[in-house]
Amino acid sequence: MRLENMNSDPLVLNRKRMIQHAFDTVAKGYDHPSLAFFPETATSMVEHLGLAETCHLLDVCAGTGVVSLCAARQLVQGKVMGIDLSSGMLQQAQMKADEEGINNVMFKQMDLDHMDFPQHNFDAATCSFGLFFLEDMQPGLQNIADAVKPGGKIAISTFAEGAFEPMSSLFLERYESFGKEAPPPSWKRLASEEALTRIFRSVGIETVDIYQEKLGCQLSSPQNWWDVVWNAGYRGFLNQLSELEQIAFKQQHMNEIRELCAEENVWLDTSVFIAIGTKLEDGKI
Repeated sequence: MRLENMNSDPLVLNRKRMIQHAFDTVAKGYDHPSLAFFPETATSMVEHLGLAETCHLLDVCAGTGVVSLCAARQLVQGKVMGIDLSSGMLQQAQMKADEEGINNVMFKQMDLDHMDFPQHNFDAATCSFGLFFLEDMQPGLQNIADAVKPGGKIAISTFAEGAFEPMSSLFLERYESFGKEAPPPSWKRLASEEALTRIFRSVGIETVDIYQEKLGCQLSSPQNWWDVVWNAGYRGFLNQLSELEQIAFKQQHMNEIRELCAEENVWLDTSVFIAIGTKLEDGKI
């Protein structure tokens, strides 16, 4: 898939290339046990949606298929379409589907900003930990909503404010010490009930149910944190460092995490919000 054919804005293209490269890079490690919060969130999301067995579901930013496969197992008479910008992630998703013999799911590389599905084609849609990567989230959510039938549901998830702290702040401060700009993690743009309600209302969806899942685990060793960094979104920051800088960064940052772990029992907070918006039926206000 050539992004150049989809958007002429060089800033948007560059951001998407970076995201695509970052997730192609981490694809093989994305199902690492340290990232258990992804399947835990997927299970909760599918449960909260309460999908009928015949549902036709669109899973946007499907990644390695965690939500897609969770839903497909339940939709015994339905089907799932999972899309993602990263071919590397989708290869992992298809491999897992093949290994399990799940045949009611299909994966396709596609840009959320340029989906080619007919309007009102799906009974429901999900976008787990993906919407916040868009520079402008409103058009992205609108595209998802347009693909869902009237009366259908759209579920999105994000980490809650305070997730990954204080490790995340230490990581970003250390990153800046290498002369790099460290913007706040993208998910912080949606890290509250107010922000989630606001984004749904921006596309005309007023009925929004929000669930907070208090996930997390004891940080048993500094390596637990590095596994999170190396196998998920934080890796995108490291991709901006040279190989030698990455080695120095890891040494210095891990020393900080060791000191933190030596001082107290550290809880790795990975709490999430799941927001489910319901589209109006045709003709209703």
